[in-house]
Amino acid sequence: MKAVVLHTYGEPSAALEFREIPEPAKPGPGQVLVAVQYAPINFSDILVARGLYPLRPELPSVIGNEGAGQVLEIGEGVSNVRVGERVVLPMGGFAWRERLVVRAQDLVAVPQAIDPRQAAMLRINPPSAYLLINAYVDLKAGDWIALNAANSAISRWIVRFAKRRGAKVLGLVRRPEAERAAVEAGCDLVLLDAGRAPDQFAESQGETHIRLALDAIGGEATGRLAKLLGPRGTLVSYAAESLSPMVTSPFDVIFNDLTIRGFSIGHPDFADQITGAILTAAEMVVSGEASIPVAAEYKLEDIREAIAHVEKGGKVLLKVAG
Repeated sequence: MKAVVLHTYGEPSAALEFREIPEPAKPGPGQVLVAVQYAPINFSDILVARGLYPLRPELPSVIGNEGAGQVLEIGEGVSNVRVGERVVLPMGGFAWRERLVVRAQDLVAVPQAIDPRQAAMLRINPPSAYLLINAYVDLKAGDWIALNAANSAISRWIVRFAKRRGAKVLGLVRRPEAERAAVEAGCDLVLLDAGRAPDQFAESQGETHIRLALDAIGGEATGRLAKLLGPRGTLVSYAAESLSPMVTSPFDVIFNDLTIRGFSIGHPDFADQITGAILTAAEMVVSGEASIPVAAEYKLEDIREAIAHVEKGGKVLLKVAG
């Protein structure tokens, strides 16, 4: 069976390799055998490979935090999925292999009509976006939110869920060439993530205040988001693309009485909301309301080329099925 294996913690281009591994055992009670169809390469996978993520499997190990596939066989007592159904795999399920056995209760069955490439990206970003929009601030129609890395895949989901609440979105991007993607994502206003962004927003929107700011970068980018917030605004850190400590002026925090929070999809408080968010996102994909552009697809044996593509930008999928 084909797989991608992490053999040492370090740079993914060297630490990951294509291998043949043994077939999984037959599914036992409460278990399901799934044929993996697609699996994305996410930033969290890069962190796992580098040994910087809370998930640290004993090596060598298959990795891959997200994916979707088709049910091949079910074990005794399984009733929530059927053979042939398309399913979203559990987070951290080590999906970069052709077949795997998982607990039935960890699977989410999605409509058969959904594009399997889109289904492979439903486990992490859509529920994260749903919770970022709904768990921290009670947004009202006309409220503004701000987010950086606004051209990213998760930002598209954040924008879609914000629009469902009637909110408006300021998207910050780090490069002029990324502005178009943020506009296509649905941001109402797009600015370069630079020191003048707060002044530019004020020039555009007058006395309007931003209530919620979502930080995917860290470092000095966090401080720029904090400056955009109005009195008693909330800043939520949910990723750290810069791998740098957050830098925020204490005066912005003190005089605006800001709240700074952290988000992790694995927090137990969110466990009972994940499945519903995935199913809502699946319906949005099937209806055409939401879709994530895919920059490229690679076979498992081309993992190093796939990693190189990820480092240049764009959403990259591993096409696992033959």
